[in-house]
Amino acid sequence: MKKTKIIGILNLTNNSFYDGGKHVNINDAVNHVKRMIKEGADIIDIGAESTKPGFKDVGADNQLKKILPVIQKIKQDYNSMLISVDTRSSLVAKETLAAGASIINDVSSGTYDSKMMKIVSDKKAKIILTHMPQSHQTKEVSELNIKHTPKNIEHYFNERIEQALAEGIKKDNIIVDPGICYGKAGKDNIEVIKNIQYFVKTFKNVCLGVSNKKFSSDLFSHFHDEELNIVSLAVTTHCVLNNVAYVRVHDVAANRDALEVAWKTCVV
Repeated sequence: MKKTKIIGILNLTNNSFYDGGKHVNINDAVNHVKRMIKEGADIIDIGAESTKPGFKDVGADNQLKKILPVIQKIKQDYNSMLISVDTRSSLVAKETLAAGASIINDVSSGTYDSKMMKIVSDKKAKIILTHMPQSHQTKEVSELNIKHTPKNIEHYFNERIEQALAEGIKKDNIIVDPGICYGKAGKDNIEVIKNIQYFVKTFKNVCLGVSNKKFSSDLFSHFHDEELNIVSLAVTTHCVLNNVAYVRVHDVAANRDALEVAWKTCVV
């Protein structure tokens, strides 16, 4: 088993579901990155386009205007730090990979921009493919009731991985994220988490992000907002025990503690 790595989230947006507006200032963003690195983040994931339900497209120029200065500052102060960029735009991917990023986190899995796979391949970068039904952005009521089972999600990933391989991306550079809360009902989210080992055995490199997401109305019926971290820590522990490669979180310090406890008491 390999030790789970922590991806610290940096949202440079005004409208993200959890921390929108907190880090739009360059100094606030850089200070948050420094704090996450100090707390034990293995990777910093930077995004400038919210992907909450019903999100709107953000142009490549606007994304780059926010992301590039942060990447430059990270590489200046922490040259060896791994950087992921959360974007669906091949232009953003191209420019940020050239600036020092090494992972592209594309929630559309290359379906939004047909040039994405080629850019990632040319740069020999890693790519995170996410299962995100179109209904997550369009909020089409007729599509929101579609059941997304682990088997259906596997089929989707097989198609996207086949495309990635055809474009020249190496298999070891492909990471899959089942997409908790992306166009899924609460029961489907629970089913994905319960069966995370199924995805690990099938795809090897798996990323899971549940941080501060109310992914089940039944589960969260008695939780207050300030208690959401409890669920995140429980899922992080679950991921460590099931050999999930990456967990994507807002609160790095607490999740690092949970990861280390699980690793040292149950795995090592």
